[in-house]
Amino acid sequence: MKRKLMPIFCTVILLLAPGCWDAHYLTNKNLVNGIAIDTQDDGRILGTVKAIILESKGGGQFYVKDKLERATGGSITEIGHKIDSMLPGTIEANKAFVIIIGDELAKKGIMPILEFFYRLPKAYLNTKVLVAKGRAYEILTVPEVENNPIAFDIKQIVLGSERTTLVPNQTLYSLWNQISDPSEDSALPIIHKIRKNTLVIDRTGLFSGDVFTGVTLGRNDSILLLLLQDKLSKVAWLDVPLGRNVVSFEVRKMKRNFRVKVNDRTNAIEAKIRIDLYGNIDSYTGNPGWTVDSKILSKELEVSLNKQAAKIAETLLQANCDAFGIGRKLKVSHSKLWKGMDWKNAYPQTKITPEIHIHITSTGVLK
Repeated sequence: MKRKLMPIFCTVILLLAPGCWDAHYLTNKNLVNGIAIDTQDDGRILGTVKAIILESKGGGQFYVKDKLERATGGSITEIGHKIDSMLPGTIEANKAFVIIIGDELAKKGIMPILEFFYRLPKAYLNTKVLVAKGRAYEILTVPEVENNPIAFDIKQIVLGSERTTLVPNQTLYSLWNQISDPSEDSALPIIHKIRKNTLVIDRTGLFSGDVFTGVTLGRNDSILLLLLQDKLSKVAWLDVPLGRNVVSFEVRKMKRNFRVKVNDRTNAIEAKIRIDLYGNIDSYTGNPGWTVDSKILSKELEVSLNKQAAKIAETLLQANCDAFGIGRKLKVSHSKLWKGMDWKNAYPQTKITPEIHIHITSTGVLK
């Protein structure tokens, strides 16, 4: 008897069970894939979003529309509520490809801005964060190419720059951890427009805490900084000037040694960074003989790159940007000293000595 009643009991339970309380439908959502945030003269914040709106056309198919909306407010939350009222359905900002912050706003500190996105339920922590040279909303207003959402194209530019060791592989998650840690500072890609509607990422912006210092490093300096940080990606191309000539050196492998010493008597801090770069000579302008002495060329490259590295170290000190994480080393190996010091005041007095060694593994068509 009990066995006969069991199927009936299960059927009744299924009929009475309510639907999933948190079920969401794509047709009711506005999927934000790009966010731009700027400051205004009155101190308020301008928020701009690129949203993908899905409209059902039946048969499981959708119309896809890319829509731009903007609003001002005193906080990101207020702006979000205003933009939500401008779009049909529910706005979803937790899957954005990129968050772009205008440089003037970034100079005031980015932690209050990013905190909203970091604490979102189901936050997409792989979101790329960039600083715009000028107004961030102008980046999102660039027309899409071949029906690709512009935010998707921007993310692809970032990923391409990461693969060539031009900019750090930085996400919302990694950036939040860095700016929350007083023992290390961060750097972010700088994006800007050239000509009319061409976007480019060719510089890196230095931060002190969560504040953009306004100091940026050009292409070659950005690459060399990442190599000194032991952040070689797939490949790195260094264009090294030698007099009137330029040598293109392709880095494929590297080794790094990083030491921090403290003088027991004076508490003076010195950081030594040695990197050994292994790679190929891609080109050597102004070399009509098609011959090269690898040992001599290696030494010449080392002289040029060490001068460049010394200038980068000096720039970091002047910007009060501890991009090498010297403070983190002190925190671990000299904890007592670390606890008693104000690192932001002590860091600019640190001595940073970079040392670069070049190992040419191939000269290509040169002999």
